[in-house]
Amino acid sequence: MPALSGLALRAVVMVVGVGLNGVATGAYIGAGLGPGPRDNLMTGLAARGHSLRVARTSNELTALVVGWALGGSVGVGTVVYALIIGPLAHLLIPRLTVRAPAIAPEAAAVP
Repeated sequence: MPALSGLALRAVVMVVGVGLNGVATGAYIGAGLGPGPRDNLMTGLAARGHSLRVARTSNELTALVVGWALGGSVGVGTVVYALIIGPLAHLLIPRLTVRAPAIAPEAAAVP
């Protein structure tokens, strides 16, 4: 198998990194470990009927534009992350959510 060129390798690492971040997002939110500020905004909007995909993508694009307006740099990875993390969160959070087992009413009563 031929070795990847420098640019191709960087592209693969970027895509894998964004994918792993999507898995991590789904895992820590799904496990109930507490969302961060932008995650909390996303889950709050989703709880009010908005799509996780749209809420997260909107949050990330807003952060990207504000950061750029304040003089930050925007590269290909920044744009890829902002556009891909929303669909990944939408796909992975429900699949990685841990649901607590139901407790029977008689088992919950204290003797």
